[in-house]
Amino acid sequence: MDNASVSKGVFAHKGSYKIGKKPAKFKSVDYFNEPWYLAYNETWTSTQKAAEDIRINMFHELLANLESFVSKVKETPIEQLEDGIQTAVVLTGVNVPDHETMFEKTISKLESIIKHTAIIWSRNSDDIRNILEESIYQLISSEQTEDASIKKNQCTMRVLHSWYQKHCDPNDPLLIIITDFESTSPTVLHDFILILSSYASTIKFILIFGVATTMHAIYRALTYDASSKLHVHIFNMPTQLNTLSDVLENIIFCTEIPFKLTGRAFQLLIDMFLFYDLSVENFIQNYKTCMIQHFYANNINSLCCKPQQINNRISSLTDEDIEDIKKIPSIEKYIQQLKEDERNGIAVENKKFQEMLVKLLNKFHKYMDQFLTVLRCLHHLMATLPNSPMGKQLREFYMKAVYTKDLRECSEYKNCLDLLGFLSKTELLSKLNSLVSIIEKSNNSSMRKLKTSLQEHISIIEEASLDVGATPADIVSATEKLTRVQLKTKLLKMSQMKTRSPYKEAQIDVINYLDQQVFAVYLINPNCIPANEIFCFNDGNAAKQHIRGSLRAAIHNALSDPQLYLNCGCCKLEDDDAIVPTMPDLSIIYKLHLESGTLMNMYDWLQAYATIVDPNNEAKRNKDKEAKIRARFTQAVAELEFLGFIKSSQTKTDHVKRLT
Repeated sequence: MDNASVSKGVFAHKGSYKIGKKPAKFKSVDYFNEPWYLAYNETWTSTQKAAEDIRINMFHELLANLESFVSKVKETPIEQLEDGIQTAVVLTGVNVPDHETMFEKTISKLESIIKHTAIIWSRNSDDIRNILEESIYQLISSEQTEDASIKKNQCTMRVLHSWYQKHCDPNDPLLIIITDFESTSPTVLHDFILILSSYASTIKFILIFGVATTMHAIYRALTYDASSKLHVHIFNMPTQLNTLSDVLENIIFCTEIPFKLTGRAFQLLIDMFLFYDLSVENFIQNYKTCMIQHFYANNINSLCCKPQQINNRISSLTDEDIEDIKKIPSIEKYIQQLKEDERNGIAVENKKFQEMLVKLLNKFHKYMDQFLTVLRCLHHLMATLPNSPMGKQLREFYMKAVYTKDLRECSEYKNCLDLLGFLSKTELLSKLNSLVSIIEKSNNSSMRKLKTSLQEHISIIEEASLDVGATPADIVSATEKLTRVQLKTKLLKMSQMKTRSPYKEAQIDVINYLDQQVFAVYLINPNCIPANEIFCFNDGNAAKQHIRGSLRAAIHNALSDPQLYLNCGCCKLEDDDAIVPTMPDLSIIYKLHLESGTLMNMYDWLQAYATIVDPNNEAKRNKDKEAKIRARFTQAVAELEFLGFIKSSQTKTDHVKRLT
């Protein structure tokens, strides 16, 4: 200690720099009290509740059957299960995005019966070691014991056996769910089943396989020695097409939810469901995206509400919102059709316009109720016709009604009217009585008049006879000699004099009545009704841009015009081809590379970049600044290469190759 010096000590000093200093939090925009957001939130809450009810009904029967199956296996002693591992094969269909929801509900339903459950996704079943470790780890970790802290790489069948003997009753089953049977390697499944079967005498296992295709997939994937170890029970999920019909029935084809999809937007969502993923979950999320597009930052669309809320919503609008409503195309067109006195009064006084707006909104609600009711009548009348020209599902009829300008001009519609003329008396009466029962569910006053008219036609058809009246006497004698023109004229008269049966006359009358006074009146395209823009969303291009966005196009737009995403004034461009020094380096490099050919000289590229970011050539007088410019350029080029727009050239080392 004689040589100790204070100068050699280390003393803590509190500096100005603070490690881990958090940046200022970004203040989000407060829009939760905006009228448009309140309307959106209320509409989406109703939609979400309806969708959840559909999910419960969709899985109800399947979950009840699985619960009964698992309960029966649990109650059966292990000695009586000598015919193999009890296996439930759930034929889920190809709706892969919905599998996770279904299996999560399965686990929550069975957790009251089975304490130990393992669920294996396709990412954990690439080899036999992973699938065993994942299964055993989840089974042991499902209960808080001293063995629950075991590491995953220590999980073996011997460990599982000792744990089961120590902590479980002999009749307690261990449930293992393999969610995607087809994506799991057959070799892995083969070995996994044989390993489990070797312990089946002391451990009661239950397997659940999610099979997307058919039952034959199991026998194609497994050899006999593995499949013989399974005692298979088959369970079916309801088809996704039926589930989609329930979703549409409770969300779009109902009057409880005022927001409606029409036109190209509805067709886009249906096409994506049918031809892309068959996922009800994705359809609902896409529907939510369209709803956000409809409501976002637009207080006008806060009027998309139930009839009893219209007055309150209108009172919350500002004068600017009222002026914007007047500029809506359908409302503007409606105002132009009014008398001059009414038009002038509405233009001057907002109160009169608000009164008119209330009438238009209530009228649209009434119209949608009539439209959906009559559309169901049209579907019931024409869906079962030979070859179903209009389709078999209600969504197909809705698609034609909201996509075409005039439904009655469709060739499929005209073909269906012709086919209705070939219906027998019994079939026609059955269909008409069904129409009456559909109309009875509506509370609309005009629907009551329609019901009365239909009942009158039904009474006439019931009393009509099928006998054809006496045919007119032949006006062409056998001995009479006629020219071809004379014969043609007389035959035409005979055809005109031919009489129809009373039933045929009544049938033609009711078909003409439905065509001209029902379908022509009530099945007008919703996009032709005043104030439809407030309730209907039909912008398919906007929906497609957000649902099926193009990654390459988004990157190009972001790099060419960074203000779109940064929302800053320094990056504002007066011309699309302009390059501003305040733009990000990556954007400058990208726009310069668009001006070059296939090969780009790195030195020339650097000089062009330096000219933009340093127009006064200060870097030549300051070596530090020149080094910073080179570093920024190098980093931007590396980022551009990472994005896949350029790559190094093997022919010329000082060049890079453009890939776009």
